[in-house]
Amino acid sequence: MTKETMPLLSIIIPSYNQLEGLKKTLDAFSLFRNKRVELIVIDGLSSDESQTWIRDHEASMDCSQIESDQGIYDAMNKGIALSNGKWIMFFGTGDLPKKDGFEFLIRTLEKGLESEVLAFGVHLLPPRESGVPEFYQPVWNSALKWRNTLHHQGVIYSRDLLRNAPYDIKFKVLADYHLHLRLWKRGVKCMCFDTVISEVAPGGVSRKFTYSLYREERAMKRTLFPSMQDQIAQHVFTRLKWLKKQLF
Repeated sequence: MTKETMPLLSIIIPSYNQLEGLKKTLDAFSLFRNKRVELIVIDGLSSDESQTWIRDHEASMDCSQIESDQGIYDAMNKGIALSNGKWIMFFGTGDLPKKDGFEFLIRTLEKGLESEVLAFGVHLLPPRESGVPEFYQPVWNSALKWRNTLHHQGVIYSRDLLRNAPYDIKFKVLADYHLHLRLWKRGVKCMCFDTVISEVAPGGVSRKFTYSLYREERAMKRTLFPSMQDQIAQHVFTRLKWLKKQLF
């Protein structure tokens, strides 16, 4: 594989019993197959018709793997290991690239960048949960300590960066937030753009605002901000966030 034929961007799509959403996402990416975009599907041994469909439609993707995993972030790590692109991005089943924005993303990547992380806006499709904005714009600063200011489907990572810092799969819902905090704390640079590149399907485990979500957030942040002052602040803040979701 030469530099000219090497994929510029690897799109990793983890899937489990979401065949219709998978079809929709792969169909939307057919527009970009000739633009050095690699499509990788990781199926966690789905019990619907996904396995058969993936095997019968291998031409719709560049690489697929069907095997059991330990959750969505384990599937993403498997995709990282299989990827060939200089850059990596993740899409959920049912998520779609926004044509104009995604073309801007490709042009931006073709320029050659020093930053190891790029973050773009996303459009959250209805129905949206209470308090969830329609558009999500990225921010890379100390606000990350309080909420995940990057939407996963709007972030592009250097492949080398992710291979050296994969997702910590003990965090079942917030491993992407944990990754962002690790990178920010390490001083990794992120270029932020307002351009919307993705349309995100409703649902998703991180949008189920259960008490266990905030318990995982506290546990995750204890590994990164272990001081007593930080722990007390995060304990109070996450409980207030949970209470607000219950009331509104």
